[in-house]
Amino acid sequence: MYNSRKTGFAVVFIKSLVIFAALAIPGHLLATDAAKDASPLTVGHGSGLPALKVEGNLLVANGRPIRLRGINWGWWHLCGTRYSETDMQHLAQWGANTVRLAFSYNDLETDDNPAVWKEDGFKQFDDVAQWAKRYGLYVILDMHVTPGGQSPQPYCAGGRNSLWTDASEQSRFIALWSEIARRYRNRPEVAAYELLNEPGSGQKTPELLHSIDQRAITAIRAVDPNKIIVVGGDVGSGPDQLTEAMKFSDNNILYTFHWYLGAGGNEDFVSEVKQDSGIAGTHDWVKIEKTVQVPPGADHMSVVVRSTRNFGSAWFDDVEVDDASGKVLQSYGFDQGTQGYHPEALPETMSFDPSMGHDKPGSLKVHASTEFNDWAGWVSKRLPVEPGQSYHVSTWVKLDQATGDTFLNVQFFRVKTQLDLDAFQKKIIPAVDFAKKFNVPVWVGEFGCDASNPDLQPKWVNACISLFEKNGFSWTYWNDRSTASPAGMDLQSEHADGSDYPVNERLLAVFRAGWALNQPF
Repeated sequence: MYNSRKTGFAVVFIKSLVIFAALAIPGHLLATDAAKDASPLTVGHGSGLPALKVEGNLLVANGRPIRLRGINWGWWHLCGTRYSETDMQHLAQWGANTVRLAFSYNDLETDDNPAVWKEDGFKQFDDVAQWAKRYGLYVILDMHVTPGGQSPQPYCAGGRNSLWTDASEQSRFIALWSEIARRYRNRPEVAAYELLNEPGSGQKTPELLHSIDQRAITAIRAVDPNKIIVVGGDVGSGPDQLTEAMKFSDNNILYTFHWYLGAGGNEDFVSEVKQDSGIAGTHDWVKIEKTVQVPPGADHMSVVVRSTRNFGSAWFDDVEVDDASGKVLQSYGFDQGTQGYHPEALPETMSFDPSMGHDKPGSLKVHASTEFNDWAGWVSKRLPVEPGQSYHVSTWVKLDQATGDTFLNVQFFRVKTQLDLDAFQKKIIPAVDFAKKFNVPVWVGEFGCDASNPDLQPKWVNACISLFEKNGFSWTYWNDRSTASPAGMDLQSEHADGSDYPVNERLLAVFRAGWALNQPF
């Protein structure tokens, strides 16, 4: 999944970033594939939704096949991200039929009181389900963070990743799913239970994941024999992780994978300069600098100013990039705002400080970067550079009781000019073959592209939707909202105070074309 708040450093997931500048956004998006979803089901808003089930390789409601097409409600309860009934209403108006609700175990229980259910948390689940019922959408409950954490990513219970080794955490995980199933077994608008988001067991084979999934499936079936259960493969649930070893005998399983090939939209990540040990303590403005050489294959770079594990505060100002001759190529003083920089982690830890500055008021602030990912930083817009050439990078930093490391870094990228659709299709083949071999439905639970290049983002998303439609997959985009910069993947970003940035209208146009394939229930 993409989003620096989920992956740690944003470059973790950037594996093969490509674009397709010539791809137009069609108004129908493979209508011939949509026709396979059969005739419409008619259920008015508020009158209830028919229960979904799996029949062979189809999702079926009232005996008629449908395909799920929608969006994620990610970062729910995290970093101040807010969702409301109005958001659900908008999705209905735009044509979506599914919301994947990404929740954490601690929405429903605490580490101090496991299995003592938080009724206020379940009340919020109930509200989302009621909104979905009212406006005619399905909800898939996605346990995005499990007791103990299911991957080493910091957002997963601090990266402990102890679900796989701690029997008590496994028992909590299974007990929580039993309770969720007990409460929502008779709520057809809750279409499915997704056991684990992007598991990372650290094992070479998926047997451990399969066994824990099977225990959860058995426990759910003891309470709810009819609801769809969603499972995905290990190592972040890539399409290549849907293998025979992840097939279950239960016939009401929806298989899922996540898709972030090309998630930056227009670039390949090449490398990152090794992190410095950084500075700490309390300092008045001090200059930190380094000289870097562009590696082969890179043609752009970004400056990153970052503060890790910092219980105090750090301010950055007057960031400059010079070439070998001393010519200034990029310079930001932040007296007019954040300018060419965007935050890469928790929004509440990062802010523009209009009163503090090196030469003039205005600077980028990082404060208390000790939770969630234990780091926070600001990233500059891409700067064209020449492979093999050296560049001098500098910034001024002020610290107040700063712990951890505060430092300057550089990332290198290769910007591309053509989307390799053949490569996309080849990468997706394992999921296609899995679906055909076992005659099962497949759902792309997450896919997304950031808006660092707003011209190219909708083209990438459109290409992916077309690919999924061609292969008969359901899909939900990551992400609807987050409290972050509009340079991310969100359809609509929020300011830290809860106010909204404008909706990404170009991205919405692509979604509306794809969601137009949905048939009424």
